[in-house]
Amino acid sequence: MMAEVAATEEAARRGLELAVVVPATTIGPALQQTLNFSSDHVARYLTGAKPAYQNVVTAYIDVRDVARAHALVYEHPDACGHRYLCVSAVLHRAHFVRLLKDLYPQYPVTAKCEDDGKPMAREYRFSNQKLGDRGLEFTDMRTSLYETVICLQHRGHVPVIVPRHRACL
Repeated sequence: MMAEVAATEEAARRGLELAVVVPATTIGPALQQTLNFSSDHVARYLTGAKPAYQNVVTAYIDVRDVARAHALVYEHPDACGHRYLCVSAVLHRAHFVRLLKDLYPQYPVTAKCEDDGKPMAREYRFSNQKLGDRGLEFTDMRTSLYETVICLQHRGHVPVIVPRHRACL
């Protein structure tokens, strides 16, 4: 949010037109070797470093969708002055860890919530219609999460544990 405000102020100061793409927590295959916040978020569940998940709801987007969103907005001059929410899925952490465990049952992904016994945090919604209207087709969460883990394995951030049965997309 602070970067968006700074960019908007700087664009106004310089007399530039600006369109803003606002990505959610970004997952998917990374270009860099180092862990970023969202990759570390996934890796910590896979390594068992997270003994319990938080009672929170998080919005997610695939990194490739973020790149496509920027390109689509750039290619349309009428996009200037608009804000584009780049969100493909909004999940309670319980659903996130369940999906991760379904895809990779060989890893010690927790099934315990830090707030056991309390009501689950309520999911919320974002509209990504503006990007959909521009032609963006969003990558489904299952595919994004699957490919995030493959990348983490290839980069050596999580061990490759051979499953008894292969995960299916």
